[in-house]
Amino acid sequence: MIKLKNCQGGFFVLQKESDGMRSEHKDPYRIYRVGGKIFLVYLEYDQELNDTYPVYPDFTQNPEYTEEGRPFSASAQEACPYAEAQTSKGPIPSDCGGCIRFHRDSSPYDPIGVCICDARRLKPESKEDS
Repeated sequence: MIKLKNCQGGFFVLQKESDGMRSEHKDPYRIYRVGGKIFLVYLEYDQELNDTYPVYPDFTQNPEYTEEGRPFSASAQEACPYAEAQTSKGPIPSDCGGCIRFHRDSSPYDPIGVCICDARRLKPESKEDS
């Protein structure tokens, strides 16, 4: 069984061994700065493939938002019902990375971005609700 324990600057992976638990510090594989937030991406090992792969945040299961209420998303995340093609003649994209509303901060290949679709934006709480 593998458990993740949050620590400053990364995660500790706790692996069960015959003589108890052993702790290993995992350094981030990549650090992305998007929409005023920092996202750490770690490598995970797949025994069947005998290879490592990057594990990006799951914004579907754990949504996160900018200060303006816009949702973060991964480029490979399944497109929402509001997805729109990059060009007027292009097909409707199957993932966020192909949507014209997916904004990348640094380069056109960033795997994490911000959805600028107004329909997905969090509505500000009214002062009357307080």
